[in-house]
Amino acid sequence: MPRRATRSELAAVRRRLVYVLFSGSVLAWLAFVATLTVATLAARSLSGSTMMAGIPLAAGALGQALGTNVFGRLSTRYGRRFIMVTGPPVSACGAAVELLGVTAGRYWLLVGGAILMGGGVGAIHLARYAAAELAEESERGKAMGVVVWSATIGSVVGANLVDWVGRLTEERLGTPYGGAFLLATVAFVLAWMVFWVGLRPDPSRVAVTSGVRPEQSGTVGAALRLPAVQISVLALLSAQGAMVLVMTATPLRVEDGGYGLDAVGMVLSVHAVGMFAFAPLVGKLADRLGRLPLLGMGMSLTVVSLLLSGTAPSDGLFALATGLFVLGLGWSCSFIAASSMLFASAPPDVRQVVEGWADSAVWTMVMVGSVGSGVLMGAVGFGWLSLVAALPMLLILVLALAVPRLRTALTT
Repeated sequence: MPRRATRSELAAVRRRLVYVLFSGSVLAWLAFVATLTVATLAARSLSGSTMMAGIPLAAGALGQALGTNVFGRLSTRYGRRFIMVTGPPVSACGAAVELLGVTAGRYWLLVGGAILMGGGVGAIHLARYAAAELAEESERGKAMGVVVWSATIGSVVGANLVDWVGRLTEERLGTPYGGAFLLATVAFVLAWMVFWVGLRPDPSRVAVTSGVRPEQSGTVGAALRLPAVQISVLALLSAQGAMVLVMTATPLRVEDGGYGLDAVGMVLSVHAVGMFAFAPLVGKLADRLGRLPLLGMGMSLTVVSLLLSGTAPSDGLFALATGLFVLGLGWSCSFIAASSMLFASAPPDVRQVVEGWADSAVWTMVMVGSVGSGVLMGAVGFGWLSLVAALPMLLILVLALAVPRLRTALTT
């Protein structure tokens, strides 16, 4: 009989698996953000309409909503490794279809490819929960933060490679936007290779089980009725909704100010730094200060950011970039706090399904926000769009100050 691994050996395996999740996620985020940087611009170019510019992002969000739900259920049945090696190839196929769409001038191929790519990306979003499963209870926020942090490198590199790759391939592909989708296709394939080779054994097989109480069991429906789960999901929805409304419209705002793709990449890179660069620190704060206080901090930062970006002039690139950085930081605090809260509050036997359902709801919100962003940008402009994005956060903060129980929860 093979001997059982020692505690230190298991800890080493878990650390290695978190590193693999981090490495593969870097490549996946590079691919995803590269397409995100040019999607609205390519859509407006192909459709001739600003109001249609957000449709591919909405289609991608639809794919992610479906993908996270499906992959959450598959993860329960087949394990975390299965979904991590299945998602990237699906996304690579989607990015290839988008490439065909922009080179052939077919708007509907751009939209269809976005749905397929988003479906595969749904698996990547669940990587943070796999990392939490590999950590001790007192360090789960930190583990989530490390995987979320992977997006810093991927996002910054992806956004800043877009202009260079676009110019390099424009003559051959016939469009400045094709390079981003070619880059994404290659990066998703590389992410698949990292997960296929390195994610052994399955994280679910060596997960930390300490701190799990026997009474934490039940159905998915019962889990979704738990107040802590509901709060977690609402927090995820509000944070993602505010962020996507503004971020989707930002490339249009930058281009309308007379700037090019290099400026779009710079602003989105600064935003990505705010979202992801401080994620390990934010994760530690979730473990040490508590999840609810961190959530309150994130909502406050988000409101401030929307005031900054919404009042910036169209040619005020520095003010816009500053607002987008603070928006990213507010999102990071809210998203990690809510994700950690969801992992801790969901019953273990249905946790992966609940995680998939929650992320599915989040990406449904992204789909609505992506469409709404283009419509609002075309109808009322960037300033009013930012105000609309701030309203849910303002409402939550007012309730937190007005209702003693909520005020106590957010400050203890």
